[in-house]
Amino acid sequence: MLSERFQLFVSTLAIVTLDGHHTVMYVPIGDIVTVIHGPLNGARMVDVDWNGKTAMMFASDLRERASQVQEASS
Repeated sequence: MLSERFQLFVSTLAIVTLDGHHTVMYVPIGDIVTVIHGPLNGARMVDVDWNGKTAMMFASDLRERASQVQEASS
C-alpha cells in the first residue's frame, strides 16, 4: 500500500506536527496524498505525504473519502 496516491473528494481531517505540537488540519477537496507508512486495512492511522508535509490520516477516511489515483502508462 506504500506510495499509493489518493485524491480526496471530501475535505478530510489530518494531523500534522507544527512547532513540535500535533495540530488538526483538513486536507481540502481535490488535494492528493501519498501513503508513506501503514496499511490501509482497518481503522488505524497511516502516514501520508501532503504537499511536502508528513501527516497522519485514518485509513478508513482514505478508503471512504478518496479515490486512488492511477499512474499514467508510458
